Parts: sequence; structure tokens; C-alpha cells
Amino acid sequence: MNQDNLQDIIKSTKNLRLLYIEDNEDVREQTLKMLQIFFDDIVVANDGQQGLEEFQKNNKFESTSYDLIITDIEMPQRDGISMITAIREFDSDIPILIFSAHSNTDYFLKSINAGIDGYILKPYNIEQISNSLMNIIEKNKLIPTNEHITHLHDDFIWNNQEQTLYKDEEAIKLTKNETKLFKLFIKSKGSLKTYDEIDNYIFNEFSDTNKRVRNLVSRLKNKLSCEIFESIYGHGYKLKYKKFI
Repeated sequence: MNQDNLQDIIKSTKNLRLLYIEDNEDVREQTLKMLQIFFDDIVVANDGQQGLEEFQKNNKFESTSYDLIITDIEMPQRDGISMITAIREFDSDIPILIFSAHSNTDYFLKSINAGIDGYILKPYNIEQISNSLMNIIEKNKLIPTNEHITHLHDDFIWNNQEQTLYKDEEAIKLTKNETKLFKLFIKSKGSLKTYDEIDNYIFNEFSDTNKRVRNLVSRLKNKLSCEIFESIYGHGYKLKYKKFI
């Protein structure tokens, strides 16, 4: 990889927030030196349980949420696969990259099934990390939190820095839960969010019915005079983006 390509990747990753989980102190320190080339904001956890707790604690708030997770597999308290599975119950979209010494097929298949975006075998180098980060950035269209203007259906604009919805340069007054709904979907980058995912994110609990989620979306539809959320029958909703011709 040439220097120009490396600098392009660094430019894309510098403002991303990384959660890094590794139990081996020597490996952790060596890897951190490489990761600090790419990331200014790194939170470190020493095992899978601590990693899960860090994720749950910080991802409640947009300003402290993570853009990417890098983790080992075999760790005390909770292993990487178990941690990833638990994280996927809260967030099906955050990119997760595994750094592991395990090369056998069983570990790899378990990682794939848990929902990872990349797998690097130890020992690794800067070029391997760069290539994996480049693939993840391109695949997930990663943009640092709070540096994002999103163009939505019917010429609405979401300003992620201000956490505000605009139409014709005028701010739309949203309730707390309406704002949380937009934040959830903007972070998900166009993917489907189920009724349960929306319920848990906004109300911090699951409901036996999807009535309050449907009511929330219905009120927004009336307020905006626009169906900005597409209903996926029996599953949930998708946010509608502006189509550029």
C-alpha cells in the first residue's frame, strides 16, 4: 500500500470512535501503537464482559457511541463471540473486526455467524490493518459521529451535529422520542429496524405489541405531512433517503 492510500484511510478513520477489546497486555500495547495511527479516540476494554459493558454504557448516547469495534476472541469473563452476539442484540449495524490467533475453521464460522465484518490473524501489520479498515469504511460508508448532513426523502435534511431536522432551511420541532427515532435510523445508514429494536432504543424496554412504535411513526407522518419512514409489513421501518439522479 502506497503512502497516499494510507493517508486517505487515516483521513477517513481519524475522527471515528473505536472500542478495542484485548486481554493480553503485551498484544494490547503493541496493537494500540498501530491503531493510534488511524484513530484519535480509542476506548480499551480488557475482556469481553468489560467490552460489552462499555458498549452498552456509551451507546445510549449519540455523542459517546462507537463507530467501530475491534476485538480478540479468546478472553476471560466473556469470549469475543459471546460479546459480539450480545452486542448484535442492541446494534445490528456497527462494524466489528476480529484480531485473533485462531485460524481454525470452527472459530471463523462462529465469527461469521455472530455477525463480523472482518477477520485478521495474529501477528498482523499496518498494511493488513489498513486494508481491513478500508474495506469496512467502503462497505459501511462510515462517517464520524456528529460530522454528517443527511439528505432525506421530500427534501428533509438531518443535521447530526445539531440533532435537528430541517425542511426549506427551517428547523422542525421534534419531541424527545421523535429525535431519538431519527438518531437511531441515521446511525443505521438505511437498514431496516425492527419494531423490537425501535422499542428497546427509544423506550428502553420491549413491548408485547408494536402499537407505541406505530403511533410514534404515525404522529411524525402527520407532523411532517410526509411518509419519511417506509413501513416494512410485519417487520418494522426503513428511513427513506433522497434519491439523487
